[in-house]
Order: sequence, then structure tokens, then C-alpha cells
Amino acid sequence: MNKSDIHRITEEYGLAPNKKLGQNFLINDDIIKRIVNACSPESRSILEIGPGLGAISRGLAERALSYTAVEIDSGFVRYLTELFSGKGNVNVIHTDFLKSELDDRFDVIVSNLPYYCASEILFRIAEKFSAPEVYGMMQKEMGDRIIAKPGSENYGALTVTLSYYFDVKVLFHVNGECFYPKPDVRSSFLAFKRKERVFTKADDEMFHLIVKSAFWGRRKTLHKSLAESPHLDFSKEFIHDVLSECGIDPGVRGEKLSLDEFVKLTETIIKAGD
Repeated sequence: MNKSDIHRITEEYGLAPNKKLGQNFLINDDIIKRIVNACSPESRSILEIGPGLGAISRGLAERALSYTAVEIDSGFVRYLTELFSGKGNVNVIHTDFLKSELDDRFDVIVSNLPYYCASEILFRIAEKFSAPEVYGMMQKEMGDRIIAKPGSENYGALTVTLSYYFDVKVLFHVNGECFYPKPDVRSSFLAFKRKERVFTKADDEMFHLIVKSAFWGRRKTLHKSLAESPHLDFSKEFIHDVLSECGIDPGVRGEKLSLDEFVKLTETIIKAGD
């Protein structure tokens, strides 16, 4: 896939990149091969979210046991449907992934994530699917937030939530010249390897509420954030006792806590409520 291919396809099908949807197409064959190889699609069931003009779709579909594409743009769906016509292992679905009800049957999920909804897509994958491997291309700024360390400027609820579900690693960075239209920022390609579940689904909700509460008032102390959170209903005394039992300084801020500390805090609150 190169710039000439994109011009030819978009002209033939009357298509154009939608800036609102963050549509930037890969035009670097080396990067395309690296992505396909990273997904190790052989004999696996693959879901691609937002395939666009199918830069990596061909390689995935050729090698996968089954390949499913979910695309929100009707013009791209028309092109992809014709591209894969007669391919029995390919299913192209015209829908918004964030509103879709797909079966949880995939081994690998991959997406070139638009910045405006990258976190929502990742959260939905984390909570609604059990695929052991997820791969995502995203703006480097978003990638930096996902892999941030406690206490750093980029560390936040996004970091903690995704690290609860996945071990995350940046595989490589991609310059803007590898896309058309060329974006103004660099991108990162990340691998998400799913972890074993810590809590039951019912207790997951408490974990998420605690994380959300810890970061809702970023300059507040942890004690104040949890006790005054609009997401929780605990007294100041209860929060003080729980933090004390966990060995966590009530004057610390939420952005200083590690994932393990958030897990321990959740466990203690759940136990205290039994």
C-alpha cells in the first residue's frame, strides 16, 4: 500500500480520508509487515477495528484462520467487501465498534486507534473481550500515558486501568511520513498481553470506582479524593482506617500509587464491607 494506491482506490470508490474519524492510512510496507508479523496471525482468529483501506488486512486475512473487520465508514466497507469477495475466512462488518455486540471469540485484536476515541476502544476491549493479545497503533502521546510510571506527569487513571488488564509494551515508534495524510505527530505501536483476572467481574467495579475517585481531584490528597468522591459513599473515618490498614499515607496523592497498591486498597475495602 502506497500513496498512489490510496489515490487510485479513493478516486475509484469516491472516498476521502475523514479527519473527524482520524483516518490516516499506512503507506510504509516495512511497517505494515512488522505489524502483521507482530500479530502472528497463523491459525488464529483475528479482529481488526477500523481497517480503513486494508493496509494490514490483506496480510492478516491471508495467514489467519479467520479474519473479522469492523469498520464504521460505509465507503470503506464497500471497498473491503469487494476486496475480500469470495474469501470464506473473512467477515466485514459495518458498525461502530463502541456500539457493537460482537461475540467474544478472538485470539488477537488489532487497531489503528484514532486519538479521539482510543481510550474508549481500549477500555471496551479490556472489559468486553478476553483475547489474550491486543495490538494498537496510536499517537505517541497516548502511548506515553499508557506506559507511564507512578508519580510521573503522564500517569493517570488510563495507565492504572489498562495495566490492571494487560502487560503493556511499546514495540516500535512510527514517523508521520509513514502515513497518508501525514499526521503532525509520531505514533507508537503497542502490544497488550492479557493478565489473569485479579477480581471477579462484580469486584472489578469497585476497583474502577476507586481508581476513578483517586484521580478525579488530581491535586487532592488520596484521603480527600476517596472521602469526597462523587463515585463512592464512604465516611472520612472509614477511608482513614482502610488507608491505615493498607499502610498508605492518607496525605499521598493518587498519582503516586502503584497498581499493586490500588489492588490492595480495593481488596481491603471489599473485605471491610463484607
